[in-house]
Amino acid sequence: MRKVNAMPINESRARRSVIVLPSWCQVMLAIVLAGSPAILLAQDTAPINLRPNWVEGQMARYEVWSSRTQQATVSLAGQSRTTSLKMVSLGEVDWTVDKVKADGSAQCTMTLDWLTLDYTPDEGKTLTNDSRKGSGDIEPFHALLKAMTGVPIKVSIASDGTVTKVQGMKAITARIKPELKEMVPEELDFIETATDLATLVAAPEATEVGKNWKTKLKWTWSDAPFEGFMHHDMTYTLSGVEDVDGLKLAVIDGQSRLKLELDRSDLPEGMPPYDVKLAKGDLQTQVMFDLSRGEAVGRNSIQTTTIDVTIRTPNTTITRRVEETLQSQALRLEEE
Repeated sequence: MRKVNAMPINESRARRSVIVLPSWCQVMLAIVLAGSPAILLAQDTAPINLRPNWVEGQMARYEVWSSRTQQATVSLAGQSRTTSLKMVSLGEVDWTVDKVKADGSAQCTMTLDWLTLDYTPDEGKTLTNDSRKGSGDIEPFHALLKAMTGVPIKVSIASDGTVTKVQGMKAITARIKPELKEMVPEELDFIETATDLATLVAAPEATEVGKNWKTKLKWTWSDAPFEGFMHHDMTYTLSGVEDVDGLKLAVIDGQSRLKLELDRSDLPEGMPPYDVKLAKGDLQTQVMFDLSRGEAVGRNSIQTTTIDVTIRTPNTTITRRVEETLQSQALRLEEE
């Protein structure tokens, strides 16, 4: 599944935006993440465990939301043209702990209950798609949403909260027309979705306020005809522990340095000389973590990137700058 850029709609490049989901309840989440009406607990020297603390049968339901805005400027022969787009995703996801092993690892099920995708090109009319309805304004997108919802995705979680494997995508492929099968997300895309839901990545078993840990993540990226991976060099810091309505929550702040890796194996034949460069890249995230259940209550992330593409033909040079902001949120609605 690849990211959509600010060019005309192409279904095969829309997959990344459909699956990178998180929460519309921005006001509620902002209150929680800002720490009000939270009470800062007196910090003690007892070690804090930020790993999953699950029991079999434990369930949680999350509301997920994301907003992606892009602006692309193409320059050719002294002239330039700028286009923009906005994609907003909304949905609800069920998370069930099926099995907890002796080493602390777990088998879970992630089910996308319903999904929506609104696409707005160049400040024009918003095209809406909702898996709960019989049709949508962009039928390939709507068909993909319908195919993805209600399918149980099996998720393997390591003892430190890292998602190691997902299974179940074949069931999605079986529900969609053959000509749209290329739109079905890849395993790495579902791993990314699960990573941004219930757990912390590579979390320490014992830490304290002010301490940090590091990990590396790798997610898919595309700007047709180019594809590749965006590497995240993540640093997480336990910033504090708060009491929100009697719930003991750890506050974790994260930031990432980004690096773009281009996959040159599948470019069109006869492609002229080109350069693809990540000029700027930054990600900031904050997670509220329920210490009693060992799972995330809410998270908010903002990623900004600027990518420059240069293509040199015998007669001219074409440049394209894509500036993108992706905000994603997740909020636990209920648990049992």
